[in-house]
Amino acid sequence: MIEGHGDDLYRYNADMVRMNFSSNVYANADHTALKEYLTAHMDLMNNYPEPRPRSLEKLIALKLGISPEAVMVTNGATEAIYLIAQMLHDSASVIPQPTFSEYADACRLNNHIISYENTDNLSTLPNDRVYWICNPNNPTGNVMTKGIIEYIVRHSPRYTFVVDQSYEDYTREKLIVPKEMQDCRNLLVLHSLSKTYAIPGLRLGYVTSHPDTIQLLRSFHQPWSVNAFSIEAGKFLIKQDKPAIPDLDALLEETERLRTNLRKIEGIRAFETKTNYMLCEIENHTSTDLKFYLVHEHGILIRDCHNFTGLSNHFFRVATQRPDENDALVKAIRQFILNNSKD
Repeated sequence: MIEGHGDDLYRYNADMVRMNFSSNVYANADHTALKEYLTAHMDLMNNYPEPRPRSLEKLIALKLGISPEAVMVTNGATEAIYLIAQMLHDSASVIPQPTFSEYADACRLNNHIISYENTDNLSTLPNDRVYWICNPNNPTGNVMTKGIIEYIVRHSPRYTFVVDQSYEDYTREKLIVPKEMQDCRNLLVLHSLSKTYAIPGLRLGYVTSHPDTIQLLRSFHQPWSVNAFSIEAGKFLIKQDKPAIPDLDALLEETERLRTNLRKIEGIRAFETKTNYMLCEIENHTSTDLKFYLVHEHGILIRDCHNFTGLSNHFFRVATQRPDENDALVKAIRQFILNNSKD
């Protein structure tokens, strides 16, 4: 695990950060009903949870229209990443950059040969490979079309494809539908209830794949990795079936407004995105200095992206917040550049 993931709010005093742009997870979800429900079920702490969250897996499978044996619930999507890397130990893994760092970390831990694709010669890799695809991608917000992924998966049966759709509910682009790909043993799709329902603190994810692939993956899964409150929260939220983001179209429109305003600042590039978050680049200054200034002078936290493979210390990421907060971010970045401009 690298130092410096997004949402490093824990590094700061409780009253220091007023606006958090560093986490991609939707920040304004209404969790009132969930909190009331969990409060009424505090006795769950008195007993062990299910060793394997079968009850939650059945609900997810029912919602997706697939077999419960094609679903495995995990302690966040990150646990699934490490389990898959363990299952495929000593493989050759292709991880296009920049992307979520845990793929490479999990692969290194399990003795994978790693290619970052942008610099390595793929012809030197073994023919049996694992492709890790973050879709929508973090930190760029790019999305690979559903048709392309389906084509390469079906026409490359010798390769294994891990498609991380953790932010699938943060885009309008069409993505892989598990029910349509259940016959593909070489495809594993990662999902994140933590992000779908904006509950990252509860660490709740799941994998969908062919039942034979899931059966093999289960053999690496430790019992009781998902706690009782997370399981109960997942069941409650799926039964309620209310999205955390009440109006995705409005959020994406606001994202484009924020991107447009950031691009108006001299020395700032804000790249196109299909999600609620975007990658940005600052000229003549470092992202580390910008982050330090924003949090200490304005109480604004951003994601410094210098530790993403393939990115320099000029890149940062922001996720759209409320319009007034977005305007405050733009104003603060403009002030930083003005304060540090050379005569």
